[in-house]
Amino acid sequence: MKAFRIIPALIVLCLIWGCSEESGKIRKPRHSGESGEIIVIMDEGKWLSTPGDSLRAVLEASYPHLPQAEPQFKLLQFSPNEMSGLLQHHRNILKIVIGPDAEGENKLTLTKDKWSNQQLYFSATATDEENFYMLLRTEFQELIKRIDDMEVKRYQSKYYRTGNETLEEKVKELMGVELALPVESELAEVHEDFIWIERERIKYLGNNGHDITQGFFIYRYPYTSDSLLEESAILAKRDEFLKKYVPGPKEGTYMTTEYKFPPSSTVTSLNDKYAVETRGLWKTANYFMGGPFISLTTTSADDQYVVCISAFTFAPKFNKREYIRESEAILYSAKIQ
Repeated sequence: MKAFRIIPALIVLCLIWGCSEESGKIRKPRHSGESGEIIVIMDEGKWLSTPGDSLRAVLEASYPHLPQAEPQFKLLQFSPNEMSGLLQHHRNILKIVIGPDAEGENKLTLTKDKWSNQQLYFSATATDEENFYMLLRTEFQELIKRIDDMEVKRYQSKYYRTGNETLEEKVKELMGVELALPVESELAEVHEDFIWIERERIKYLGNNGHDITQGFFIYRYPYTSDSLLEESAILAKRDEFLKKYVPGPKEGTYMTTEYKFPPSSTVTSLNDKYAVETRGLWKTANYFMGGPFISLTTTSADDQYVVCISAFTFAPKFNKREYIRESEAILYSAKIQ
């Protein structure tokens, strides 16, 4: 698209690492399933009643800052006797036991790489439904964070293996930023203080192919005050750069931020440096185009510049959750020279 080039202490983290890649040791098979999927092993009676409803309310809550509501995860339920060897290799598995088989324990545990590489296997046990609801309230936000983080790492692993090394070197040369970039990425625009990387793909709906566009902007400006890392200043600078460098499909149109659904920012870190993550929606001024974006704002290694890495998605006929997860993986792979 050329126009838009219970209590935390109860969590038991049983870290069972997969077989090493060292010579002479057997490696576990690659995980299966799609990003954002969780296999839930749960008695069907519980799944179809209040415990299942409560679980879905937590794990299928809306993913933040998308133009249409999409669940955080896609749940695939199986009874314990339906679990086969093939399903055991799935990327994310959650086993839930409520009642006497819980053997008097109320806890959530995590095992890494139980049957496959980069797999997360959670086990939630509760002596009764009330204790299960307590686990949902107190422990499952940690489960959500673990799975989200792992999905990002899985995307990064893919880009590290099969990335666009030539473009990565060019971006490092131009902006002093190392990024793990998908092989389909191309350099669309280059300016002294701004570059635009574009990733174009075709996805089919029925027999018709539709363009999917992901764009990545890297831009910088002098770091003169800590106030430049506040959300209002970050968004003001974002809109300034977009208006200058990202025109829309018709004269007088350009990309900007959608404020009818306010963006939100959280403090994070990038390479152990202070950073601000911002999520929201973009739109086209004076035109009907838009979608979600995510950005990371930090400072250069010498603290002379504010550096922003931002990603947007344009996929009007498709869900966008996984495109934002892909973008998050790319942004958090950044290393600022």
